[in-house]
Amino acid sequence: MGILIGVFCVVIFMDWRYYRIPNSCIFTGIAAGLIMTYRSYALAGLLEAVGLAAVIFFAFYPFYLMGALGAGDVKLFMMTGCYRSYMGTDGLIHYLLVTMAIAAVISAVKMIVYAESRERLFYLARYLRKAAVTGAVDTYQIDKTQTRCVVRLSIPAFLSLLLMCAGVYV
Repeated sequence: MGILIGVFCVVIFMDWRYYRIPNSCIFTGIAAGLIMTYRSYALAGLLEAVGLAAVIFFAFYPFYLMGALGAGDVKLFMMTGCYRSYMGTDGLIHYLLVTMAIAAVISAVKMIVYAESRERLFYLARYLRKAAVTGAVDTYQIDKTQTRCVVRLSIPAFLSLLLMCAGVYV
């Protein structure tokens, strides 16, 4: 698990500093996870880990297409799925649920603290009302300069991983 935590530390730094998760970090984590899974569970475990990563990709890719998740976040979750020897299928589902719950709490706090986040929430309410009444759908352009509104999922994912390592949930 130390390797996964180390890769996560680099991922968090890169995500915080540059708003990107480099593929080199993700591929290093995937390779380490697959190697450890193969050593623990042989070929069957390796195939299961690759299958879990594929399921995660197909589950989260539509959210990437909608703009709800970044590509790095999807790849980060896929990387975590490759650590079958530590998580297993049930552990991965719990991990993803706890990650999303932590992200929701962070989002709620940001909406309370930052006016830009509240502005986006009010826009969403107006948008939904307009779509329900008229059926018209507008495109929304995100202002990239308002970085305080962004929730970097690498941080909730790391916190969830630490909680899992501490045995708070299994």
